[in-house]
Amino acid sequence: MNLKMIGKIIGYILAIIILIELYEHQLGAISFFILTVVFFTAAFRQKSKKESA
Repeated sequence: MNLKMIGKIIGYILAIIILIELYEHQLGAISFFILTVVFFTAAFRQKSKKESA
């Protein structure tokens, strides 16, 4: 495993912990908003890869 992969794994774990904490404090809408932004950026990256290829 390289350093970049370890950084991603740590980031994912921290994101999951933050989302769980927000949900426990009845702020689930914020969690869903954050997930929406993440999925939108992932879809945008996929679309731009397809257009450039």
